[in-house]
Amino acid sequence: MIIGVTGPSGAGKGTVSAMLRAHGFIHIDTDIVAREVADEVLPKLTEEFGTDILQPDGTLDRAALAKKAFSSDECTKVLNGIMHGAIMNRVREMIDKEQQKGHGRFVIDGAALFEAHGNEMCDYVIAVLCDEKNRLSRIISRDGITEEQAKQRFSRQLSDVYFRENSDFIIVNDNLKDTKKQLFEILNTIYGGTK
Repeated sequence: MIIGVTGPSGAGKGTVSAMLRAHGFIHIDTDIVAREVADEVLPKLTEEFGTDILQPDGTLDRAALAKKAFSSDECTKVLNGIMHGAIMNRVREMIDKEQQKGHGRFVIDGAALFEAHGNEMCDYVIAVLCDEKNRLSRIISRDGITEEQAKQRFSRQLSDVYFRENSDFIIVNDNLKDTKKQLFEILNTIYGGTK
């Protein structure tokens, strides 16, 4: 069983993924995977975005890359073209390795699950949504960015309508108690086979 958890920045994918982990799912966080594969694709990234995306020690400066990558649709596409394939290959390797150990339940936590075609390896996709005001305050405090930078990031992401139309389930993450209840109902539906 592979469940994809996606949705826009700051909606609460990590919260829902942690709940699934508590239900025995192995959590694969594509943000962490992205950091792990960044070294492999660093030559391509510097070729496209310049050497000023590097720290003095030669490692990737993620903030500098994000600033450039989210500056235009074209730059975002270039970044995605480099990163998505490498990330999903690593995710597949991780799942295969865990399956060989006898594990069978996984949650792939990724904001760009659809763009990276990660949804194609999932049995179900849950989109986590919440109102923009909450998302804005969450990512400004979490990532230490300005409101303008946060809104720029939002403008490069899929719309709530897209998530609603292309996901198997929706969780509206406005308060923790309701979120737990919605997830419990989804798991009942999946394991009860009523969807």
